Amino acid sequence: MDKTSRGLLIAVILAVLLYLVYQFSTGYPLAERLKPPGKKPAPIAPDNGQNAPDTADSPERGAVRVAATVFWCEPGQARDYDRSLLKENNDPAGWAGGMDGDMRLWLVGKAETMALYGEPVVVLERRGDWVKVAAESQKTSLNVLGYPGWVPASHIAIDHLYNKELKNLPNVVVADKSALIFKNPALTELRAEAGYMTRLPLLEEGEQTVTVRLPGGDCGYLSRGCIKKASDLYFSQAGIVEEAKKFLNLRYIWAGTTPYGFDCSGFTMRLYQSQGISIPRDADEQAREGTAVAREDLLPGDLVFFAAKGGLGQIHHVGMYIGNGMMIHSPNSSCAVTIQAVESGAYGEEYWGARRYAN
Repeated sequence: MDKTSRGLLIAVILAVLLYLVYQFSTGYPLAERLKPPGKKPAPIAPDNGQNAPDTADSPERGAVRVAATVFWCEPGQARDYDRSLLKENNDPAGWAGGMDGDMRLWLVGKAETMALYGEPVVVLERRGDWVKVAAESQKTSLNVLGYPGWVPASHIAIDHLYNKELKNLPNVVVADKSALIFKNPALTELRAEAGYMTRLPLLEEGEQTVTVRLPGGDCGYLSRGCIKKASDLYFSQAGIVEEAKKFLNLRYIWAGTTPYGFDCSGFTMRLYQSQGISIPRDADEQAREGTAVAREDLLPGDLVFFAAKGGLGQIHHVGMYIGNGMMIHSPNSSCAVTIQAVESGAYGEEYWGARRYAN
């Protein structure tokens, strides 16, 4: 090899070495840097680009784009049975309806909570096809941003217009156990299903329908008969009892906060949302808010709590008092929403106390 060829070879080697040093000095693997600009590692539904986040430092926010999704303790923890719930266009009603008591009991310690269509979330972490999010409307001490858990990335839409309008425009909430969202004002082309207490930004009111913004940025249409304006929600003793009775005989689901199944505190949280009042997600934290009420002073709508060790230990259950010594509650994986005496069975021995959140 002559001197000229040798010099050219050395120059090429030095150039390659300098290029590699530059690639790794950025802190990103070369494979990541070669991806098309803007591509995200998890397949979250893309932002429609109509609006930007409030600030560059704001956490990434999105919303649930399926009828309901389970927040799992860890990604990929689900069973084969749960495929109908995990797919991109899922079927939470069929999933819930197909489980017996043992299958429901399996969820204990594996599922954290559930979130409804349109429920706003903050993105905390990504891992493959999964994303860890915090449900902003579910208050908890676990995370100041909201109740955390893992969901399939395909269940979350990132759309800053939706989140901004949910915050700044009037909202409507689904007052029926479930409602259908349509693509057209004539309500003939079905788009999605929305469960009880789904909240969406209101764009326009018609005589028979309302136009709402959807999590992906599109518009949808609902019948006026199945919704209420969020501004019209208010607490009444008779009203919250009536809301609770809509769900009599609905089977319990651990972590449930949806009309497909409630756990005890998911039930009471949604009931208070129906009255325009936000309370924490979990029973022990619900017991720390509101005003303490003596047993002899209980009124309909008060929450009653039960604890281990004869009522002196850890709070493990909550029900809602409905008058005449009776409560309505969602007991456990082998039961359904039911009415029974506060003093009945083990509940009478484990009574902890009561809280009132409205007068």
